[in-house]
Amino acid sequence: MGSGPASYTFSIYAIRSNINIIIVSGKNLGGQLTKTNIIENWPSIKKIKGSDLMLNFYNQILKFNIEIYIDEIYSMDLLVTPFILFSKKFFFICEFLIICTGSFHKILKLKNQNKYIGKNISNCAICDGNFFLKKKIIILGGGDSCFENFNYLLNISKNIILINRNKIFKCNFDLIKKIFFKLISSLKFKMNYYILEFVGDDYILKYVKIKNFYNFCIKIIYIDVLFIFIGNIPNSKLLKGQLKLGKNYILTKRDNNYNFLKASINKILCGGEVQDFLYKQAITSSSSGCVAYFNFIKLYKKFFYKNV
Repeated sequence: MGSGPASYTFSIYAIRSNINIIIVSGKNLGGQLTKTNIIENWPSIKKIKGSDLMLNFYNQILKFNIEIYIDEIYSMDLLVTPFILFSKKFFFICEFLIICTGSFHKILKLKNQNKYIGKNISNCAICDGNFFLKKKIIILGGGDSCFENFNYLLNISKNIILINRNKIFKCNFDLIKKIFFKLISSLKFKMNYYILEFVGDDYILKYVKIKNFYNFCIKIIYIDVLFIFIGNIPNSKLLKGQLKLGKNYILTKRDNNYNFLKASINKILCGGEVQDFLYKQAITSSSSGCVAYFNFIKLYKKFFYKNV
């Protein structure tokens, strides 16, 4: 299940081992990475659009004649074996299931937002920060993820404004200390504010209107880029009540010697951001697909020889 780097990497390894697999891609072929405008941290490629990188993955999959269903699973029964999955057009029966359904960023429900995502609205400081060297940056958020990215962005620019809708920050105090101990006078904090409106042209966001929760004061801030860090949600809704989850991420069993990406039910493995609550990078998702394959092959051999 899935069509991002984890799913495709697993599939390439599996088909080259002469294992019969089917990919059910989901409704968004290529996953979240297709919304990334430019990628410069994928080894061997200087610069590429996220959609083009995923198209390269997809074309490589087609070369191996892997069966792909561009469809979405809406129901499944994982408490029986073989597992049964239902999509809008088909149903699937499988002995092994690899879940690579990814995650999605929480975003604001504001007009024009989707127009600027991937241009100068971003959810990933490591991915996009370097494009805005010494530029004016706005960060929206107040949790752990926000301050981890804030600390990274201080290497990119000192002209940063943090907007937080609350009176206090909801994050580890050590993360806050890292920021404030740097004593950078150009940093500004807008507490008790929320973004009211995005304003820009057909290409980029020019400024944001923000409003105070208490005195209703409205301000306009001109920016070069907006980073939104208000949470990440794994695509695990269908798994509730069937697999063990932690904060909606699939909980995996880990061995002392190597990562073991097996879920709480035998013969179900996972990869990518549906289980990765920490790194959330394309390269780590791809590598987890490889790890899932090597975990899978051990289970597959046990199952195969048992049933010969």
